Amino acid sequence: MFQEKYYQTFLRENPYPRQLISYENNAELSVVEIYLGEKKLINFSSSDYLGLSKHPLLIERSQEYARNFGIGSCSSRLVVGHSELFQSLENKLAIVLKKPAALILGTGYQTNFTVLEALLDKKVLGHRPIVFCDKWCHSSLISSVRQFADMHRFRHNDLNHLQEFLDVYSNSLQPKFIIIESLYSMDGDHINMEQVTQLAKQFNAFLYVDDAHSVGMEGPEGWGYASSYSDQIDIIMGTFSKGLGSFGSYIACSETLKDYLVNKCKGLIYSTALPMPVLGAISAAIDLVPTLQESRTKVRDYTKKILTFFQENHLNCGSGESHIIPWIIGDSDKTLYASELLKEEGILGVTIRPPSVPLGKSRIRFCLSAAHEDEHIEQLMKAILKVARRY
Repeated sequence: MFQEKYYQTFLRENPYPRQLISYENNAELSVVEIYLGEKKLINFSSSDYLGLSKHPLLIERSQEYARNFGIGSCSSRLVVGHSELFQSLENKLAIVLKKPAALILGTGYQTNFTVLEALLDKKVLGHRPIVFCDKWCHSSLISSVRQFADMHRFRHNDLNHLQEFLDVYSNSLQPKFIIIESLYSMDGDHINMEQVTQLAKQFNAFLYVDDAHSVGMEGPEGWGYASSYSDQIDIIMGTFSKGLGSFGSYIACSETLKDYLVNKCKGLIYSTALPMPVLGAISAAIDLVPTLQESRTKVRDYTKKILTFFQENHLNCGSGESHIIPWIIGDSDKTLYASELLKEEGILGVTIRPPSVPLGKSRIRFCLSAAHEDEHIEQLMKAILKVARRY
């Protein structure tokens, strides 16, 4: 039998606490309340930014789809898993995202990895491509690029550094790709989309934007920061599993790119299609998002309040201005300790540590939701201040 000592050594050196959620009393809880064991906490670690995961319309539509169409798709979309349900949702997405076409896929990680694998195919492009990506791009973006392209990582949100790279390779025959996120999930800060789209046009580079943490919260009618620049972006990637409260992801692109991915993307070709109840929830979320401006305004107001609190108390929250607010503590052990102390104050704030963030940049990441209420925000600020003073 294979020796597991290698994995045991890794686990000893890289312990990571797991949050065991109890659902025994789940029916009586709000979207932002959660049980860890027997202790009820206010959840500030979920990406359910609009509180849609328990929205009655998502639940109702999910149940309706289950009754009418069954539970599982039971096949990949290229076999018998494709249906008019997918086609209808993709048509709606293309319209709201202002792109000619859209394609629904599985998880965000799977989508980024397998779509980029297809796009970066040397045989199709004629040359091994060059990819310029932000230093803090998500693992799902970096992992694929490492395998299929020559990768150059520019300093986080430093588009002058990106331009330096582009200048160096301006005469290269290698196809050029720029990969960024519109809203970075570790610091909650934005890319300068206007500048990066200009660079992509100037250097004839393919622009791929991961808009996952912005969808539902920003842009025209809540369809993401990137949707304001749709005509200047080759591919917009987004998810249904964060601000839209469900599961799955999508690509918004040209008709040509959609047809290419249908024939080339392994994550679509070799994966079972999303189940019918999930499509029902997606359908409901697409209908709801444009109507939730009041919820977005509520979260923005909470964001301003929390950021002001951090600044007034000289606590490091980075340079972001979004609904994702990190408390950057630095040392991993101190960050874990602070997280445990927050639990004593009724707050769930999960730690983010290396390798997800650089060494010395461990943090507790707070995610604000429209489902939070004023008293939750007050409780959070009091808890943070109390924990900070214990240092």
